[in-house]
Amino acid sequence: MRSSFGGLSIGLSGAWAQQRALDITGHNISNVNTPGYARQGITHASSTPSRNGISGNGNVMTVGTGVDVQEIRQYRDYFLDQKLRRENKELGYWNAKRSSVEELETIFNDNSEDGLQAVMDDFWNSWSQLSKPGGGLTARALVKENAIAFVETVKNLDTMLLNYRRNRNNEIKENVDKLNAITSGIASLNYDIKRLEASGTMANDYRDQRDALVDELSKMVNIQITEGSNYNISVEGIQIVSGETSNPLIAEPDMSADGYYSIKWSRTMEEMNINGGSLKALIESRDELIDGFRNRLNEFVKGVAEEVNELHSKGFGNVDGLPRDMFVNSTDNSGDNIDITNIGFNPELEEVNHIAAAKLPPPGNYEDNQNALAISEWRLKDVFSDYAHVGEGDSNAKFNFDEFYRSIITDIGLEGNKAANAAEAQGLLVEQIEYKRQSLMAVSLDEEMSNLIKYEHSYNAAARIVNAMDEMIDIIVNKVGLGGR
Repeated sequence: MRSSFGGLSIGLSGAWAQQRALDITGHNISNVNTPGYARQGITHASSTPSRNGISGNGNVMTVGTGVDVQEIRQYRDYFLDQKLRRENKELGYWNAKRSSVEELETIFNDNSEDGLQAVMDDFWNSWSQLSKPGGGLTARALVKENAIAFVETVKNLDTMLLNYRRNRNNEIKENVDKLNAITSGIASLNYDIKRLEASGTMANDYRDQRDALVDELSKMVNIQITEGSNYNISVEGIQIVSGETSNPLIAEPDMSADGYYSIKWSRTMEEMNINGGSLKALIESRDELIDGFRNRLNEFVKGVAEEVNELHSKGFGNVDGLPRDMFVNSTDNSGDNIDITNIGFNPELEEVNHIAAAKLPPPGNYEDNQNALAISEWRLKDVFSDYAHVGEGDSNAKFNFDEFYRSIITDIGLEGNKAANAAEAQGLLVEQIEYKRQSLMAVSLDEEMSNLIKYEHSYNAAARIVNAMDEMIDIIVNKVGLGGR
């Protein structure tokens, strides 16, 4: 005959199991707004039954012994996790690319009166004004002021482009530091999870934290994950997290690249191969995007300086017959090797009568403004190829000054549209995957409240069993055998 305390044990196991279920439900409700949290569920199973003799026909009789808590598990689909991380890489790349191009568009903003296109319009128009009869000192002063404005505008543009590149470089360093912090955190959580689960406890909350860090890491670089008792993470075949240790990166100034950072593995000092994520976009923006457009702007500046200087040096001012360039190399005040970094206005032309508006030498050339007319009309000459200044008559020349500069602005806009469209499309894809993921792992308050009521009633019922068994045992212990006393 089984012990009378067996029924009490059954009731207690039920109360304990429902109490654990209530704890899990309360934990889910408490974390309803916790980012990266995966809801948890409890699995109950009947305890191993006990033998209770043999029936009349010889069959072994058993009786149940209550309920056990088998598992506290997370609701998470690891296939969706992996898919999200693959797409996160592309989303991180295009979001960083879009942000970089938007900043570049701001630098080349030509919708204001201070933009380079407006400055160039004023420059060419001032030559046109000087070519008209009666174009005197006022028109010459206007040419000088607009030439100075052109020089200051392009040098300011160059300063902003260099600052843009430095900003991208600093972002790369910040991202490397952030990546190291993430990988170090993953390695630390690997240790905590292994230590806790060695005792038979599921470290679900630590796992949530680790998965959130991995999601963040997947936006920065192209990662490959090997799952087991730990997460081992590789970037292009090299492990960046191996169990409880991480392999940090280092952003080291590269003297062969003007001191800009190159990313290397700190243990081997081997340069890191980056084929995806926001880090790739930042490196491309710093080394390719900005260089490409800055080089084209430099070609535009060189083209303006060379073409205007050639025409200007063939003309005459109304004081003497000396040939003079309009733009000079500010390092030596010569007309040689002018580019965006050294262009300056010829200080000799501060005396506006030296501006070569005439084709005839002085004296008596005050009304001869034919050279000014030739310079103003040169605006329409094709002197640029797709990416460089080539001069008039070259077989590759197909753009004039305005067209070449507009092609720069247009291509920046196209880059911006491409990045924005790709980021938007990738964002929608990631959003759909995340929606599917959250439909499984997110906490539903309605469902949790329903569970709360269910487990509460189950707990109360188990408590009633305990009370009933307690009363029965009380009768057996304290009242049976007392009759007749």
